[in-house]
This record gives sequence, structure tokens and C-alpha cells, in this order.
Amino acid sequence: MPFTLVFTEEAESQLRTLEANKSKDVAFKAVRKALGLLALDPNYPSLNTHTYHALAKPSGEKVIESYAQNRTPGAYRIFWHYGPPGAHAETGLQQITIIAIMPHP
Repeated sequence: MPFTLVFTEEAESQLRTLEANKSKDVAFKAVRKALGLLALDPNYPSLNTHTYHALAKPSGEKVIESYAQNRTPGAYRIFWHYGPPGAHAETGLQQITIIAIMPHP
């Protein structure tokens, strides 16, 4: 089932900054590809999706980490959570909220 991706202001700003930095062109392309895969299937094998225990949303949602890059210095990660609940219920699409896009912490 496809997912609709919604970006927080912070994540949208991080993506725009990454896109504007021509020295990070490879990372931007990897992030863009990973976002496409995430929208299709959050459990796609190359995303290495797993719960990120160091963060939790104040409202209790589990924060999830997916890889945009691997085995690369400063590899980019996408941090997200499912929801909000009931989003797009009329179309059957579920929503993923992208919280942050950044190099591996």
C-alpha cells in the first residue's frame, strides 16, 4: 500500500539545503531515491528501517530511522513516524511524517 509523505518544516528545510549544496549531490540523489522507496514500502530491504530508540515524539509516536546511504562517511538518514492517525482515510492512503533528514548522528 503506498504512503503519502508529509514533511515537517525542519525536514523540508534540511532537504532544500541538501539539494542546494552541489557538493552533496550524491547524498541528495540517495535521499530522493530513499524517499521514493519509503513511500512505496517502508520495509524495503535497502532502507534498513528500524525504530530509533534515542528519540521519541512527545505525543508517544515511535521514531523510525531509514537509511538513505550506507557504508559512507556521514551517511544520510531519514527519521520519521507513521501518522497522524486517520490521515487520508477516505483514499485508503496512509501517511508518513518525515521529521528529519541528516547525516548519521
